Amino acid sequence: MEYSVQLTFRESWVDGRLAYGLPGDNKPDFLILTAGQQIWMPDSFFQNEKQAQKHMIDKPNVLIRVHKDGQILYSVRISLVLSCPMHLQYYPMDVQTCLIDLASYAYTDNDIEYRWKETDPVQLKDGLNSSLPSFQLNNVSTTYCTSKTNTGTYSCLRTVLELRRQFSYYLLQLYIPSTMLVIVSWVSFWLDRTAVPARVTLGVTTLLTMTTQASGINAKLPPVSYTKAIDLDYRPNNSDAETWVKRRNYNDTAELLVLGPRSTTR
Repeated sequence: MEYSVQLTFRESWVDGRLAYGLPGDNKPDFLILTAGQQIWMPDSFFQNEKQAQKHMIDKPNVLIRVHKDGQILYSVRISLVLSCPMHLQYYPMDVQTCLIDLASYAYTDNDIEYRWKETDPVQLKDGLNSSLPSFQLNNVSTTYCTSKTNTGTYSCLRTVLELRRQFSYYLLQLYIPSTMLVIVSWVSFWLDRTAVPARVTLGVTTLLTMTTQASGINAKLPPVSYTKAIDLDYRPNNSDAETWVKRRNYNDTAELLVLGPRSTTR
């Protein structure tokens, strides 16, 4: 499972070789470099990234700012497709945790140590929740995820996104229609017992409609080997409809046994 984000990625470091002045002199506070100018930059990458794209219209969306004390600010606008393993046991009332991991590809923690900015390390766009039709962003937190591999120990920054699935869609598209179908199936109790085609058609149509609804919902999900909450919520409705059909047939059979012709002996 995956999700896509568009973000402005900023990182800052100090390179004393690029310092060009002292505080209080008449030199400009900073210089802006173009993307083509060669300076040393950390080889940061997103560990759980599947696809990435830099925005190039109408100029590369990149900012490189060199301050007089040698501090460098690098800012770039990128779009990412990131992997996010989801747990669907409570679907569609689930809460998912998705990560954004940033680390150096070649430099170990002896060379580069990543640290979060002390104030507001993650800034969210206004109205972000309104642009997420299926989820609500509950919380965003930051932590560290330093990892060890065969080539060394690498410093890592982690952004944790807590997403709660919006339930209103499933309430309107699944739960309310299935409840109405169950209520409609009760009409068979008020039909005359001799109206067999009408009662059978009503019961079978209800079962087929509910089965189609369940198949449509599951078709949008990846196949998983465990039972989801929606399976438990939806199965009783089908079972109730099946029970009503069987019970009605049982009552008809009982009535036939009671009202059927009796043999007489002389």
